[in-house]
Amino acid sequence: MAYQIDRAGLVSELRDLVAVDSPVGYYPLIHGYLRRTFEGMGYEMFTDNKATAYVRVKGQDSSKTVCVGAHLDTIGLIVRGFNEDGTLRVRQLGGVNYHSIEGETCHVICRDGNAVSGQVICNSHSTHVFDDARTVERDENHMSVSLIADVKSPADARALGVSEGSIVSIDPQFETFENGYIVSRHIDDKAAVAVLIDTLSWLKEEDLRPAFDTLFAFPIYEEIGHGGAYVPSEVSEYVALDITLIGPDYDADEHHVGVIAADHRGPYDWELTNQLARCAQKACDPKKWNMQVCYRYSTDANAAYALGANIKSGAFGMACLNTHGRERCHVDAIIGCAQLCRAYLMGEGLK
Repeated sequence: MAYQIDRAGLVSELRDLVAVDSPVGYYPLIHGYLRRTFEGMGYEMFTDNKATAYVRVKGQDSSKTVCVGAHLDTIGLIVRGFNEDGTLRVRQLGGVNYHSIEGETCHVICRDGNAVSGQVICNSHSTHVFDDARTVERDENHMSVSLIADVKSPADARALGVSEGSIVSIDPQFETFENGYIVSRHIDDKAAVAVLIDTLSWLKEEDLRPAFDTLFAFPIYEEIGHGGAYVPSEVSEYVALDITLIGPDYDADEHHVGVIAADHRGPYDWELTNQLARCAQKACDPKKWNMQVCYRYSTDANAAYALGANIKSGAFGMACLNTHGRERCHVDAIIGCAQLCRAYLMGEGLK
């Protein structure tokens, strides 16, 4: 079946999503955004004790419940202390590449919810000043966050509300190009969240039911490996929508959708992965999807499986360049992901 996707609407939704701060474990703003969005569509959102947001949709067949998930959390930093000059010592939340965030602006989210603007800097921040500015290692011992304010001491920073445990969200710097490319932080995994929002909107507008009862899940701890650790007991299969990869061993570019056969935890379910491949054959451009075996990579679906959930696991998503940096994707891949999602939910890949 051919699925017509609102190209401009997907890009607009992605732009809005990446603008909402949601580093690992920080959910108040993104939950508010989702709740308003889903209520506007006529859905009810609920959360569990792990701050995973859900929307439940009745299917044509209630003999099983499937789950499709896309994680809300982005990589970020957490304040662990202060340097003498009032800059902030940090630790990473998720797989931060410090080289990719040097010089970037950010929001330091205080425990009371207020935010202070900042900038990620290397402690040897200038070639005009430091002999080792080019050579010093970029890691949490040599990088800090400098508040964009008149701060000269830890007391000055604390007076602004910053404390240990404040969360740092890196500004996305979202940019689109006329040829369809998108460059931004947090395409991982806000693009997949946009796909699920688009899918829910489509189901409502077309008055359709998925093949089976479906739980749409939006975890907030994926980047540290346990977003999908808890899965509601009624779920029998969990398909994660997440970025896929570009580089050696990955026959893909930014236009591609990837179906994940295995990752660093091991293989995904054989039958479910074959079902996703059949869906891709029916719904996607045959030149713009592939199968991937991923390294240094996992998803909530395989995390749930590996951590003991009694489920079948599967995964697919849009190919993304420069992952965990300022990422690059093409709208073709996001559209392909939306088409594959619809085909899976409507049961097209079933034998």
